[in-house]
Amino acid sequence: MLDAGVNEGDVLVIDKSISPGDGDMAVCFVDGEFCIKFISLRGDSIWLMPGNPKYKPIQLKEGNEFIVWGVVTYVIKKIK
Repeated sequence: MLDAGVNEGDVLVIDKSISPGDGDMAVCFVDGEFCIKFISLRGDSIWLMPGNPKYKPIQLKEGNEFIVWGVVTYVIKKIK
């Protein structure tokens, strides 16, 4: 998520009580793996958008195991 301002060593504050909405950065569990993605709601479709153009967006389909574990509310930067 470097292009989204999240660097290695940063601390993310996650709020599990917030319902995810379009454009939110979230910790997601998809098909057995955790990832941090932006939620994109397009009509009836849910897409998980990367913060790095090297990765492809993920369109969720029926049959995917999918849980939004929490919404990222703060990024705490590491000072070197």
